[in-house]
Amino acid sequence: MLVTNGYNATTSHQEIDSEWDDFLATTPGGHHVQSSLWGRVKASQGWKTKRVLVHEENRLVAGAQMLIRPVPLVGAIGYVTKGPVFGRDDSNLFGLVLDELRGLADASRVKYFILQPPVASQEFDRSLFDGGYRPCSVAVAPVATTLVDLSPDSDAILAGMKSRTRYNIRLGLRKGVTVREGTDEDLQTYYDLLVATSRRKNFTVYPKEYYSRIWSVFTPGEMVKLFVAEFEGEIVSAQLAIAFNDTVTNKLSVWSGKHGKHRPNEVLYWAAMEWAKSAGYRYYDLEGIELRIAQALLETGSVPESLKGPVTDFKLGFGGEIVVLPGSKDYFVNPLMRAAYNGFGRNFLQNRFVSKIIKQIRTN
Repeated sequence: MLVTNGYNATTSHQEIDSEWDDFLATTPGGHHVQSSLWGRVKASQGWKTKRVLVHEENRLVAGAQMLIRPVPLVGAIGYVTKGPVFGRDDSNLFGLVLDELRGLADASRVKYFILQPPVASQEFDRSLFDGGYRPCSVAVAPVATTLVDLSPDSDAILAGMKSRTRYNIRLGLRKGVTVREGTDEDLQTYYDLLVATSRRKNFTVYPKEYYSRIWSVFTPGEMVKLFVAEFEGEIVSAQLAIAFNDTVTNKLSVWSGKHGKHRPNEVLYWAAMEWAKSAGYRYYDLEGIELRIAQALLETGSVPESLKGPVTDFKLGFGGEIVVLPGSKDYFVNPLMRAAYNGFGRNFLQNRFVSKIIKQIRTN
């Protein structure tokens, strides 16, 4: 245990850490991907979970969870998604957590790790730079997203959407699209739709066991929901959502590609928002839009035709606040490698070592 400035720093290897999860659930910036629950999900892919925890007396005030995994011929790599999380702004606390993370990485034989904070803070950015962290092009979490405030009444939320989206929701409801909460019996259908979506959109999917693991880990706390949209008795689209802190997050939505003219996807998203509102959550996170589009909208209020894309355009239709989150920072534990990286910069990213470990983080 390290004691400094009244703070006690420890490390935790517990698979289930209710104190940490409770802290995340009640602290601004706390996110489910920092929770020990998410660590249990990622364990199914070979990642090990370790945490830095900082207490003041007996109260948890800050921490960070790192996912760690060995890579052949490289050593271990790690990443911290949506962390560290702080219960207060204190430069001493920032420096302590970063020091402890470096120590944790060194003790775990981690050669390189990526850290992506949950909220923007100029003071914390200075602490990162002073500690040897540098900007990284690899995002381990979405950097831009849209948050819909659920505190107004439903009519006001609908009024905040684009007219086309609002029309499509009402059209789908008139045409008979219905949405229900799914059960574990619907997971296979959800995965089938995911595979169909991946083939249309050309992306790689995790094995079915990964999504079953999310379901089994988060269901006991009623933190995971599966929304299923049907048309004439056929499941057309579905959304896996995770409820944590004050936000319900659209983890992954899937669509068969059928009955698009009846707008099942708009109805699906609206049903998820209505459930989140009725359950007392403050925000609905559409989980990821294109960064360049978000930046263009924030800077100019419009999007150049060259940047427009169907997925982001669809999500923007639901209104809400566009949020650009902090980018990733990376850190080489070995001081010689850190000096080489900081000296050569982007050219060094082409090195086989870095390319290999970045691929591991991106695909796992």
